[in-house]
This record gives sequence, C-alpha cells and structure tokens, in this order.
Amino acid sequence: MSIKHEDNRDGALRRRAARAVGWSIARIAGDQLFGFLVFAALARTLDPATLGIFIVGLAVAEVGKIVAQGGLVSSLYRAPALTPQLVDTVFWANLGMGVVVALACLVLQHPLARAMGSAEAAPVIAAMGFVVPISAAGASHMSRTLRAFGHRALAARSLGAGIVGGCLALWAADAGWGVWALVFQRFASETIGTLVAWRAFRWRPGFAFSWRTLREQWRLGVSVASSQVLIVTLNRMQDVILARTLGPGTVGVYRTAWKAMDVIAQGAITPVSTVSVPTLAKLQHDMPAFRRCYVRLVSLTAMIALPAMAGVGVMADRLIPLLFGEHWEQSVPVARVLCLLALPVVLNFFADPALTVLGKAGIIARLAATQVMVTLLFCLVAAPYGIVWFAAAYVARAYLTMVLQMVLLQRSAGIRARDVAVGVAPAVGAAVVMALVVWTTADTMPQGPFDSVASLLPIAFLILQGTLVYAAVLLTFMGRRRCLELVQFARGFSIGTQAS
Repeated sequence: MSIKHEDNRDGALRRRAARAVGWSIARIAGDQLFGFLVFAALARTLDPATLGIFIVGLAVAEVGKIVAQGGLVSSLYRAPALTPQLVDTVFWANLGMGVVVALACLVLQHPLARAMGSAEAAPVIAAMGFVVPISAAGASHMSRTLRAFGHRALAARSLGAGIVGGCLALWAADAGWGVWALVFQRFASETIGTLVAWRAFRWRPGFAFSWRTLREQWRLGVSVASSQVLIVTLNRMQDVILARTLGPGTVGVYRTAWKAMDVIAQGAITPVSTVSVPTLAKLQHDMPAFRRCYVRLVSLTAMIALPAMAGVGVMADRLIPLLFGEHWEQSVPVARVLCLLALPVVLNFFADPALTVLGKAGIIARLAATQVMVTLLFCLVAAPYGIVWFAAAYVARAYLTMVLQMVLLQRSAGIRARDVAVGVAPAVGAAVVMALVVWTTADTMPQGPFDSVASLLPIAFLILQGTLVYAAVLLTFMGRRRCLELVQFARGFSIGTQAS
C-alpha cells in the first residue's frame, strides 16, 4: 500500500514538473518575442545616445537589484520547511535593502553617472534605483510560487508585465518622452509583476523578523549574489567601457547589434538549456550516460542556433535597417562580428548546468571571475580603436574562455573536448557553407527601400535559400543515420524531461 502511495506521489510530482517545464518554455518564448518587438518599435523612435543613456542607468539598477535581494530569496527554494521567521525575515530584509539601494542611487546619482562614463545618465540612475524596492516587494512571493511549481503564474506575470509595460513605453515614446519612455516601461513592468506575484501567492508578510535567521542565511545569500553580480558585471562591463571611451551613443549602437544576436540565441538555446538541469540530474550517477547526453544536447542546440545566428550576421545590412530603422546602420558591422559568438554561446549555455548538477560551484565561480578579468583586459585594449574592434575583442575573449571551459569540463566531468568538437562540427561546417552561399547571392540582389515590400522579397528568398542549403550540407556531413539518431534523441529528451 505504501509502495502504491509512493508511486502515486512520484507520478503527481512528475506531472507537476512536466507542466512547469512547459510553462517555462512558453514564458521564455513569449518574453523573447514580445520583448524584441517592443525593442524594435522603440528603436525606430529613439536615437543611439538616448538608448545608451538608459542602458547605463539600467546597469546600475541591475546590480542594485542583486544587492537588494542578496540571494536571500534562494533560501526559500532550498529550505525543507518554511517557518514564519524565515519568510518574514527574507521579505523585510529584501525590502529594506531595496529602499537603501534606492536612496543610494538618489544621493550618489552624479558620482555613479560619471563613473559609468555618462554624466547625462544621473537622473536615470536616480529614477531606476526606485525600481529596486518595487521588485524586492514581490521577490518572496514569486519564489514561494515557484517552490509550489507555480510556473504558470510566472508566465502570466511575465506576459502581463511585458504587454502593459511595452504598450505604455510605446505610447510614451510616441509622445516624445525620450529616455523616460524606457524608464516608464521598467516601472510599469516591475509594478505589474509584483502585483501579479502577490495575487498568485496569497500571503501577507508578518512581523516575525529575526536577526538570527538573517545571519544564518546571509552567508549563503552573499555567495549566490556574488555569482549573480559576476554575471551582470560580465554583461554590463562592455557598456561601461564603451560609454567612458566612446560615449553613450556607441553603447546604443552596440546593444542594438547585440539584440539582433541575443534574440536568436535566447529563442533557440534557452528552451533546451532550461530543461537540461533536470535531464542531466537524472544521469549524474551514470557518468557515461551523462557525458553522452551532454554532447547530444550541445549538438542538437548547435544545429538550431548556429545557422540562425550566422544568417542574421550575413543579412545584417538588410535586417537591422528593416527592423530598427535606417539610423541604426552603424550596428551592421558590429552585428556581423558578433555573429561569430554563435559557437561559444552554445557551449556556454550548457557548461554551467552540467557543473551545477555535479556540485562544482567553485569551478563555476572561478570561470566567471576569469571571464570578467579577461573581458576587462581585452575590451580596454580594443576600445580606443572603435566599436567594431571592441566587438572583435569580445569575440576573441569568448573563444579563449571557451577553451578554458572545455578543459575544466573534461577535468571535472570527463566530458572530452574532442567529443564536443565532433558533436558540433557538422553544424559549424554547414553554417559556414550556408553563410558563404547566402553572402554571395545577397551581393547580386537589389536592395530596395527598407520599409517597402521590395526589401522583404529578397530577404524571404535568402532565408529560404539558406535553410535549404544548410539542411542539404548538414545531411551530407552527418549522414542519414546520425541525423535520425539525433532526431530520436530530441524526441526522447522531450519525453524524458516530461517524466523527470
């Protein structure tokens, strides 16, 4: 009887996990699609300098958000049981630190703006600081919702916040608010997200705050927050260096090119990487199977992401003016350089989940710290030579740390670099051939006005041509049998994820 009860409980847990995975994928897809559409619409009305000023202010707010929450909400996931002292302590500590961050941004707005290389960003930094306590007010509620497999609520939160915030930002931009349209969007999105979080999890904080509980959770919280700060630093360090050396306008140009690449990377890779942790976790006690699964995950994702990013890079001169407006043509050469990040991006998305499953947190931290230091060195050296060389330096850094990452994976998990290389080689080769064919064909095709149907027909033809060429070359490189094996793995991966 007890065995039957255990089976029923395990079956219910698997069904809840499967639904959580489905809602996670839906949320990511919706966020990426809608976020890109809003960004493209705003880019048509905003100039590079305006966007760059906002990005500088956003960088401060992102770090402040991590500092405010301090990794404390992670204790709500891991605690075997949630006591009133724990949940109240986490909530009030997060909210209190959020208020401190907001006041710090208000008082230190000018020194922070000068340190970031954009004095014009001071009022934006002051305003964005007050987004932090709004976010902190909903962090505990959302963590407890996810603890109960409430991923549906998180999807609703993201969708609602994205739609309302995006529409308000478009209205504000059309009304001539400039950079404040983006600030308004952030306030609206975070406020709606917090309200949805409170509605999804009907809990009101009490006053059982405990300094002892805070001290017990603080060390772990700081550890989690430190890793998050390293990641944000890695992403935003480029913006600071560009703003200080070339001005905030170049930050807008760079991030617009980055957005064209990032939407492909996130859309093609994140849905798979999201469910890679539970999939690999099931195999952590069977290391040969773990290694095979890892290589197949990387191979499958490379087959999807590499041609997409290569295609965006090759057709950047047509796609970027069409999507964002002709005043963003400076982003075209940058996008063509950044498309070379495709391979490191694919491998980076799966290294951390694999190391996390194996409990290698120290290796993850050391790798992140190395990435930050090498990025700082390469980008500082390249920045005086212009934005294109700056992008090239970041790409070079990505390949250098990719090699280090593969070495660490081989040492800690036995995942041989040779096996990974063999796994992604067909996709790399096919993507290169496709890019060359599309590039050659595009040079022979007329390029009409960017806002006309005449500009859409060549793009549609080039996409179709690239898809057919890529599929044919990939099949030639891999062979029919290996392609079928990977397709069967993809099906089994989906089923296995739902069963996990």
